[in-house]
Amino acid sequence: MAALSSLVGRFLDKERGVANILAPDSVTAQAVAAVSLYAGYSKLSAGEAEIDEGLDITVSEWAEIRPLFLLYVERETALHMEATAMLGASGLGRSSSEVAGDINQYEADFARRVFFFEAFTV
Repeated sequence: MAALSSLVGRFLDKERGVANILAPDSVTAQAVAAVSLYAGYSKLSAGEAEIDEGLDITVSEWAEIRPLFLLYVERETALHMEATAMLGASGLGRSSSEVAGDINQYEADFARRVFFFEAFTV
């Protein structure tokens, strides 16, 4: 298990580094949003804990949450790039609407992927 803040920190320090234009708080907010959606369909191993940067996430939970987190970060980055385009900066990568389409598709399939209900017998 690892705290969500450490997973975000690893993402910022080791995976994206200087390529990230988002503030750490913004990236953390995207992780919290992805975990919140996951918690709507599957019980977190941390139980009924508050979903924030201190929440402990297992490796298997992060394996399901991470792709959605990456899409959320990509969309937020695209929104920032589109906002700076008015200042003359040229954007690279996909637009926020292109990423939003992938997010919609992933979220629609998310329930099927992560829904878990413990079976019991009478």
